Amino acid sequence: MEHEVYHKRMTFDASTLSSIEPILEGMPGGLFIYCAGGGEELLYINSAVLRIFGCDTKEEFRRLTGYTFRGMVHPDDIDEVERSIQRQIANSIYDFDYVEYRIIQKDGSIRWIEDYGHFVHTEAYGDIFYVFIDDSTERLKNRMSELEKVNEELRATYARESQYRKAILYDAVSFFEVNLTKDEFLSAYIQMQDGQLKDFFEHAGIPRFEKYSDYVRFWMRDMDPDASEEYARYVDAGRLIECYGRGELEQTYDGWITDSLGGRHLYHYAFLLGRNDYTGDVITMAITKDMTEQVQKQNLLKSALNQAQTASIARNTFLQNMSHDIRTPLNAIIGFAELARKHKADETRVDNYLNQISAAGEQLLAIVNESLEVTRMESGKVYLVENIVELDELLSELERMILPQAEAKALRFAIDRSGVHNSVIYMDLLRVKEMLFQLLDNAVKYTEPGGSVSLTVAEEDLKLDHYGKFRFIVEDSGRGISETFRRELFQPFRRERNTTKSGVLGTGLGLSVVKNLVDLMEGSVAVESAEGKGSKFTVDLMLRLPGELPIQDQRRFRLDEADLKGKRILLVEDNEINREIAQELLTDEGYIVETAEDGDVAVEMVSRSEPQYYDLILMDIQMPVMDGHQATKAIRALEDRKLACVPIVALSANAFAEDYKRSLEAGMDAHISKPIRIEELQETIRNVLERLYRE
Repeated sequence: MEHEVYHKRMTFDASTLSSIEPILEGMPGGLFIYCAGGGEELLYINSAVLRIFGCDTKEEFRRLTGYTFRGMVHPDDIDEVERSIQRQIANSIYDFDYVEYRIIQKDGSIRWIEDYGHFVHTEAYGDIFYVFIDDSTERLKNRMSELEKVNEELRATYARESQYRKAILYDAVSFFEVNLTKDEFLSAYIQMQDGQLKDFFEHAGIPRFEKYSDYVRFWMRDMDPDASEEYARYVDAGRLIECYGRGELEQTYDGWITDSLGGRHLYHYAFLLGRNDYTGDVITMAITKDMTEQVQKQNLLKSALNQAQTASIARNTFLQNMSHDIRTPLNAIIGFAELARKHKADETRVDNYLNQISAAGEQLLAIVNESLEVTRMESGKVYLVENIVELDELLSELERMILPQAEAKALRFAIDRSGVHNSVIYMDLLRVKEMLFQLLDNAVKYTEPGGSVSLTVAEEDLKLDHYGKFRFIVEDSGRGISETFRRELFQPFRRERNTTKSGVLGTGLGLSVVKNLVDLMEGSVAVESAEGKGSKFTVDLMLRLPGELPIQDQRRFRLDEADLKGKRILLVEDNEINREIAQELLTDEGYIVETAEDGDVAVEMVSRSEPQYYDLILMDIQMPVMDGHQATKAIRALEDRKLACVPIVALSANAFAEDYKRSLEAGMDAHISKPIRIEELQETIRNVLERLYRE
């Protein structure tokens, strides 16, 4: 039966279930999903359901139950269980139910189950139930034991035995016996956590009411204003007497109450109606159960499902965009490579094709790096590695990275650092550079030809020893951002327009990376933008300033390119293609290159060499036999300290901060990520050798 008040609609499919399955598997109890109509076929069970039924596999469970809800319930209980579920749903605005029933385990044992069900409508499967179950056999035994004690005390009274039994089985917080005909309280008890019964009024510290109507008015004060009148009408003695006269022996009501500390509780009231055989008065056992925890569980499950659905939609959109955006540079790489082969005699055309291939490769690399960066950040595997950095060098590198893109679109690009007083600061160079590059790259992408992009760096004097507040402002004259999209600008996988509509390659991850990096550095990021008027991103960071800087002295010694020629490098790389590329690049720069295909061979070559035979080792990380970290540790452990101190630079596809950290912890002097950029490689080799000579 469909009720407009509670009948919900939602999407349920395999992808949604897959995205939230780790959450469902981690729940402390059993959870299953089944179709509400027809054969009540099960759509999903978690592993806890198998344990409750004593099954090792889903196939055992299928043979035991037929993989239906009816097959799970004891045959003697199924009809009453289904009637109870339908009755509760029909009378509730919260579209969930609670039932207890027996099951038969694989070994034939009978167990009692508590069942919390949630009824929804889905596009794919129609009406379905989400159900949480738990084995209540032992709790039921304990309750029954307490019940027998209560029955012994109340055996002399009229029909009270069955009502108290039912009250306890309801797991009631409190229960009252009321003479509705005479509007008077007969008894009131509260059930403690240990199952003991105490006088309700004495325990609660409230006046002892003689009249039931006074009690109702008292509790109306704590009801939500919108619900108080409905509550008063529903629990009215006259109405309950009329219900009894029509043969309706049980009435239920759900209402929110605010306690003295401001906490809100959802209480479920059940009125069990009967007649005093001696006086003919209509009596009721009013049972109260706190449903707040159950509702919270339901809300938590709903929230998890909603979040999973939202994430699933976003990720599906991302994968679609990713497929398109990856194929675009790949098409350029493959297409221009084919054109280069056809026109290899035309040096001008081939040179242009190679430039296009290089640009497409950089686009592809940026897409991969963004995706991996977000994944690492979501898993909490991102760390800061602070070192002394010269701000001018950072800005110059950013200019070298951005200027070609800007010039290709005839953009005016400028960097203003006139507001900086301290040019040498502590920072995570990789993270700050990544953050600023993402902002500048976005600005260039979304600015029309002939426009402008700028980076302004300013420093605020905080009057704090060794700390300064640095402001980085990236401003453009581009398309701007709509007010609607600004609210979700920093969410992953979000793009205002996809590549087809915007003409701009991207994953929708860049600004999410920026926000995560700024948060990691305990800074702030703000955006000002209007459609057609450009955008302005402002990042504020608190950065540590060095004390007395020996850095000036450190810069007195400088190796030039001539000093680097003839240096002997041991290249350790297991991939033949990567080894060939690196060897040729290094040889073209004037280095003498020897190679090793894994870490074990490299350690042997170094141990057999003369001291200072190798000027530097370029070490891949992921290799068979012995990886780069293990090989580095083995070299550092050599007895000949001159051999053990040979400079080692990681040359790895692992490009995250924690990878840099692991390389340094293993004893390496620096870390370069693939693909190789010869300028970066040259600068790293120079810095490592300069540091060696200074020492």
